[in-house]
Amino acid sequence: LHIGVDQCIQKFLDVARQTECFFLQKRLQLSVQKPEQVIKEDVSELRNELQRKEALIQKHLSKLRHWQQVLEDISVQHKKPAEMPQGPLAYLEQASANIPAPMKQT
Repeated sequence: LHIGVDQCIQKFLDVARQTECFFLQKRLQLSVQKPEQVIKEDVSELRNELQRKEALIQKHLSKLRHWQQVLEDISVQHKKPAEMPQGPLAYLEQASANIPAPMKQT
């Protein structure tokens, strides 16, 4: 049974190669007889590729605008009033101001 499967796979691969060879030969004949057709196909493929890339750029720009808005909203929410001290240690300084000093032992 295993040998039969291997033979079928090999036959399938041979037929696939023959089919590919047939289409490559037809393509070569077409490029010789009608070179403008091949150029038209290439131009069409390039246009499609440009459209795909343009759509991808628009998608990325849309995501970028979304995340810029999210960051802007976060920064507006976290701005402190002007009277609050600013800086990396300001929060710790405020928090420690409310802690009572330790009692001295006499």
